[in-house]
Amino acid sequence: MPTPLSTAHRVYSHRMNSPNRPRPVVIPTSLPSATLFDPSSISTHPSANAFTDDHRRTILLRGINVSGDAKYPQNNPLAGTPEFYDDNVSYVGKPFGSADEAKAWWCRLKGWGVGVVRMVVCWEALEPREMGKYDDEYIDFLRVILEKANEVGLLVFIDCHQDVWSRFTGGSGAPLWTFHLAGLDPSAFPATCSAALDSAGTSGHYSTPSGRLWPTNYSKFGPATMFTLFFAGEIFAPSAIYEGPIQEFQAKNIGQVLRIAYVRAYSHLASRLRDLPNILGFDAMNEPHPGYIGLPSLHRFNENTDLHLGYMPNALESMSLAAGIPTSIGYYSRSWPHPSRRSRSEVLNKECKSAWLPGRRDVWREEGVFTVEDGKVKLGSRGDSYFMTNPLTGSEVDFEKDCYVPFLRSFMRSVGDAVKGYNAGRWMFIEPVPNLGPPVWGDDETKKPAEQNICYSPHWYDIRVLYEKSLWYGVTFDVLSLASGSRNLLKHTYFGREGLTANYATNFARFTSHLSTFRPSPSSHTPILIGETGIPFDMNGQNLYVTGDVHMQLSQLNSIFHGMEKSLLNWTVWNLTLSHSTAATRADTPAANETGAAIQSGDGWNSEDFSLVSLYSPSTVEVPLEPSHFGPTNEGVPLTRARSFGNLYLGGRLLPALLRPYPAKTAGKLISSHFLMDSRNFHMEFAGNTSEKEIERTTEIFVPAYHFSGQRCLVKVNDGHEQEWVVNTPSVDAKTEGGVEWRWREEKQGMTVVHPVSGGLITIEIRVLENVESSSFIETLVGGFV
Repeated sequence: MPTPLSTAHRVYSHRMNSPNRPRPVVIPTSLPSATLFDPSSISTHPSANAFTDDHRRTILLRGINVSGDAKYPQNNPLAGTPEFYDDNVSYVGKPFGSADEAKAWWCRLKGWGVGVVRMVVCWEALEPREMGKYDDEYIDFLRVILEKANEVGLLVFIDCHQDVWSRFTGGSGAPLWTFHLAGLDPSAFPATCSAALDSAGTSGHYSTPSGRLWPTNYSKFGPATMFTLFFAGEIFAPSAIYEGPIQEFQAKNIGQVLRIAYVRAYSHLASRLRDLPNILGFDAMNEPHPGYIGLPSLHRFNENTDLHLGYMPNALESMSLAAGIPTSIGYYSRSWPHPSRRSRSEVLNKECKSAWLPGRRDVWREEGVFTVEDGKVKLGSRGDSYFMTNPLTGSEVDFEKDCYVPFLRSFMRSVGDAVKGYNAGRWMFIEPVPNLGPPVWGDDETKKPAEQNICYSPHWYDIRVLYEKSLWYGVTFDVLSLASGSRNLLKHTYFGREGLTANYATNFARFTSHLSTFRPSPSSHTPILIGETGIPFDMNGQNLYVTGDVHMQLSQLNSIFHGMEKSLLNWTVWNLTLSHSTAATRADTPAANETGAAIQSGDGWNSEDFSLVSLYSPSTVEVPLEPSHFGPTNEGVPLTRARSFGNLYLGGRLLPALLRPYPAKTAGKLISSHFLMDSRNFHMEFAGNTSEKEIERTTEIFVPAYHFSGQRCLVKVNDGHEQEWVVNTPSVDAKTEGGVEWRWREEKQGMTVVHPVSGGLITIEIRVLENVESSSFIETLVGGFV
C-alpha cells in the first residue's frame, strides 16, 4: 500500500527530483464494472433530479446515439430518382452488418465508458410498405443486435426517430404510405415546393454543405400538413376521413388513424423486446413539431425560430403551390446579423402540378382555410389565424397541452401494456418541442411521482455553428438568448475557450430550470438526459480533412461535455455511424450540390458529418482501419496515444474529449463532477450515504485508460482531512486516516471508493502528473483564426 503524502509540496518535489520512468500502458482485460448497471433497479432519485439505484447511489448514464445511418434503408435510393419513391425497402443490416460486428462494437463502446445507447429506430423500418404489416425480418435482426448489447451490459432506450416527418420530405421517419393515407403525392413535392430535396442528378450520399438545410422543411407544406393532421386532424381537418379498406378505421379521422398506427408499430416492437432487461425505455418521438398548429398567421413564419434558407413559402403560399397554382415565392440567402434575408422572389410551380393524389380532396381547401378565385388563393372565412383556435370551442389551441402531451400519454400507456409483467421499457424519455420549451406534463395523481419513470430528454446544438458550419472560439454568442428576444449583446457574448465552455454551460443549465414547468409538483424529481448533442466535423471549410488539425472540433466537443458536467447531466452524444466516409470530390460532382470544398464527407444523410467514429478517415482518427502515417493533430501536436491500446480505440475521433472519467455510481448525493481535458484532471464531490451496508457506501468511477493508464497520477482524497498519493502502478489499494478505502484497477479502467459508515462530505481528485505544456494565455483566449 503506498504511503500518503502529507502536502502538495512534497508531491511536486518528488516529481521534480526524480527522473520520469515511463511504464507500459495496461490494455484493459475486462469490461468496466463501473458502467455495469442493474436496469431493474434504476429509478428516480428521491431528493435530486437524477437517477438512482436500489443501493441509494446516484447514477450517471452517459453514452452515444447509434446510429446516423439508421435513418435510411439499405441501398438508399438517391433523392429525385424514380427508385426513391419505391416502398420496397429494408433496414436489415442497420446499424451493424451482423451480430458479430454488433458484439465487437458494443464491447468497444463499453470500453470507452459508454453505459447507455440511444438506439435510432424509424417508423419506416418497422412498417415500410403497408399499415399493420410489420417488417419482422428487421425486428428479428434488431432484437439480435440488442441481445448482444445486453450480453455486454449496455443499457438501451429506443429512439422513435423522425426528422421533418419522413425521408420523402427531406428527413427520416414515416413510411411512404402515410402520405397516401392523407391523399398526398410525395413525388410532386419538389415541383410544388412542398419539401426541399436535392434535385435528380445532383444528389449524393456524401455531400459538402449546400444551400439546402433540411430543417427548413419543417415549415414547408408536406411536413407541416402531416404533423398537423397527425396531432390535430380532428380539430383542424374534421372532414379528412379514412377512406381505406380496414374496417376498424372506417369513419375515423386520418389524424387518429395515423396516431394509432404509429403507437401500435412501436408497441409491437416493445412486445418483441420486452424480455430483454437492458431495454430501459422509449423516446416517443424525436424532435416533434406542431406543423401549422398554433401558427398566428398564415402569411408568416417566425424567422427567429423557423430557419429560413432557400425558397421559403409562407403557409398560404404553400397551400397555393400544393393546389397547383403558380405562386411567387421569396428566396432567402445567408446574411448578418440576421441568419438570412429575403434576397429575391420567383414564381414556382409554373407547370401547375398538384401535391394531392388524383381523385383525392385538398384537405385545407375542403376545410375553408383558403378559396380560389380567378386562379388566385384567398383566405377563407376564418381568416389569417385559422390554426390558432379550435373551431368547435372557440378557445385558443395549446399544441403541447391539447395535442402533444395526450399523444405521449397514449404512447406511454400502449407501450406499458406491451411490456406488462417485464422489466423492459419502464422509462419514458420525453423531449420538448424544439424552440417551444418544455410541455407541462402533470403527474398521474393515482401514482407517486417516483413511480412514473419520466426522464426529461431535450436536445442541444450550437445552432450558429450548424448553420454557418464554422467556429472561432475567440468570440461566441448565446444564440438562444438572442433569438428569444434579448438585446443585451454584451451579456450573451463570450471570449476564448473558457468562454466557449461558459457559454455552453449556461445553455445546459436552462434545462434544469425547465423542470419547474415540466413537472411543477414540488414532490416531483426528474432526471435529465440530453438525448442529442454533438459537433459538425466539416466546419471551417472541412479544413481538418486536409490538414489533420482537429483543434477547433476538439475544443468544441470538450466545451459541450464540460458544460453538461457542470449541471451533472446524463447524455447520449450524436453519434456513431460506421459507414461514415470521406473522399476527394470528383471532378464530375454536380456543382449544384457544392460549396467548393475539396472533400465529400459525412454520415450519409443530409450533408451531416457528426459521427464520432470513422473507419476510413486517417486524418481525424488515431487508430484507423488501415495503418496510416497521416493522423490527427491538436495545433501541431500529434494525437497518437490511442495506438498504444491495440484496437480498443479503433475509429474513435476526438478521443481526448470523448473519453472522460466520471462517477457512474456515487454512494450518496453527487454535488459536482467534471474533467479538465488539457490538464487531465478529474474532480468530484459528494455527500456520502450513512449506512451499515458496504454497497451503499461504494462509489464506482470510470477511469479511461486513454488518459490515465501507464501514467504517474496524483490521487487526492479529502474526507475532512486531505491526503495524497502518487500512483505509478496498475493496481493500488489505499486507505485514508479517516477510513476511506479506495482501489485503483487499470485493467478494469476503474477506481472504487468505499467511505465509512458515518458518510460525510468527500472529494476525490485524479490528475496526471506528466503533462504536455498547455497553450499560452493568449492562445487560450482567442484561439486561431480560421
